[in-house]
Amino acid sequence: MTGTTPRTFGLLTALAAAGLFAAACGGGNSGGTTAAPPAAPTHLTDSKGDTIYLFAADHNGQSACAASCASYWPPVAAGTPLTGPAQGSIGAITRPDGSKQETLGGHPLYRYIGDKSAGQTNGQGLNLNGGLWWMVASDGTAITTTSSAPAGGYGGGSY
Repeated sequence: MTGTTPRTFGLLTALAAAGLFAAACGGGNSGGTTAAPPAAPTHLTDSKGDTIYLFAADHNGQSACAASCASYWPPVAAGTPLTGPAQGSIGAITRPDGSKQETLGGHPLYRYIGDKSAGQTNGQGLNLNGGLWWMVASDGTAITTTSSAPAGGYGGGSY
């Protein structure tokens, strides 16, 4: 291409990449077979579609999130139906206030008040209250990638 500047070349490269991405996502391909990219780990939700999280600072199956932490990261009550389907061992712990909290694979489970509607993952990868917060995979393990978290969620500070 003659007469292209580095800026124009960068724009053309970005447009070409966007076109390839759209084609890879099945943008209008009705006749051929296109291999889909591998799916990201599916995170657990409750029956309302709220994302379920675990707190990396929890140890030995006990919650390290109490007081103001629990007001931002409400514990999932024991017996709450989970989607997924949950493949790990489901259990419960007794919190210091006497309430029962759902566990999966030995991890106490939480919701995040920053998720305002079903399917939001604004708590993914936040480093608050002394540790990292991660979405939970159906086997009870942490999903430690932040690329699946949408922009626009609360992203900092501490409680």
